[in-house]
Amino acid sequence: MLAKTLRAGLPFLLLLTLGCSGRDLRPYRDMPPADIKATRIDYVDADAFDVVFETALTNQDPVILIQTPYQQPEWGGRLNGWVAAWNLGGKVDADREKRTLRFQIPTVTIDKDSIGEFRQLISGFMDRVEQLAKDTSVWWAEERVRNRRIALLKPYNLRFNQDEDGNIQLIFFNGRYARYYNDFMTKVARADTGEEENWSRAFTCSRCKAKQNAEATGPERSPSTKSVGEPQLTGLQREK
Repeated sequence: MLAKTLRAGLPFLLLLTLGCSGRDLRPYRDMPPADIKATRIDYVDADAFDVVFETALTNQDPVILIQTPYQQPEWGGRLNGWVAAWNLGGKVDADREKRTLRFQIPTVTIDKDSIGEFRQLISGFMDRVEQLAKDTSVWWAEERVRNRRIALLKPYNLRFNQDEDGNIQLIFFNGRYARYYNDFMTKVARADTGEEENWSRAFTCSRCKAKQNAEATGPERSPSTKSVGEPQLTGLQREK
């Protein structure tokens, strides 16, 4: 009799066990990427640049790095239009948000005079970029195109970075990956403070680590120094 009772209740017990074991009360977490990769685009004043850049934005790439051959923001109307479109995408704060740190950051020696001059140069450019776009950009007057590109740029902040040769890179970082912002940027560039950075929709300025290290140690440096400050980037790159 007892055996029959146990056999009759076994399916119910088995169902109850499976039901309990199937429930996962842990909050869902996105798996972090193994390594944030940047889409690198060499800037050229051609329609092909617009196509490649807009494709990367449409795909919501985590990081888009535009490499220019210019040491001053004199790249002309095409890129002026893109920067102006970014500038119209929302609140812009030139001062980065600061995070209250729970650990001590090592002291970093920064060439504040040089980076201060660079920041002043970029701030002056950003103050007049919309007028520059109106005066020099061919596509800026096309309202539909302009509004589409403003919308595509909204999720990104903007970093103007001097590479080792002093040329300006424009780094667009997608806010969806904000938790990885500080880690990525510290591998690529050094800003004007040694503090950890939060992502915010702002434009900021920095210089590549190799350039600052070279200036700190003098003209003589080992051949391997160059690779220290250069991000290992993969992605779209227009062939010349």
